Amino acid sequence: MNLNLNLASQPFGRRRLFTLACSVSAAILTVLAVAQLIYYGRNRELPPQLVAMEVRLGHELTKQQAEEAGLKRKLAEPTNAEVLDRSSFLNQLLHRKGISWTRTFADLEQIFPPRVRVVQVRPQITSDNKIFLAMTVGAETPLDALDLVKVLEASELFGSPEVVGESPPTENDPAYKYSLSVSYDQQL
Repeated sequence: MNLNLNLASQPFGRRRLFTLACSVSAAILTVLAVAQLIYYGRNRELPPQLVAMEVRLGHELTKQQAEEAGLKRKLAEPTNAEVLDRSSFLNQLLHRKGISWTRTFADLEQIFPPRVRVVQVRPQITSDNKIFLAMTVGAETPLDALDLVKVLEASELFGSPEVVGESPPTENDPAYKYSLSVSYDQQL
């Protein structure tokens, strides 16, 4: 075996420093891992207060679920279900009654162009209590209907209208008819 040990032409390098740094890091990591294992071993069981609270809350949850099931059975009885349906229907009627037709027509009258008329208006209330107006309007020309759309878009009370349908004039009715859906923020 021919070993070349000429240290002057091939310096040793910093391998010793690197090996020392790796050994110290490995020792520190080993100490930290052992410390974590000891900490985990001491704290892996819940304190008795938490265990007692968990048991108490579990019993309380079981009671609440049993009470909920009883109430649902009671509401599902035919007489109670009928009263609940009627109550829901009456609440919807009262909510719809809250829409002022006088105010709605006054707001429409302020913004409608002179050559556009309302043929039909139907309010629709969404589940989050927003009002939409489904309207059918008659206009003398398509440009008059376009003016209405522009005015609705610029209005603070009405949102951007959506044109749902249109029909050309007939022999009996010379007006262009447009079906619109527009959000309405009625100020009561």
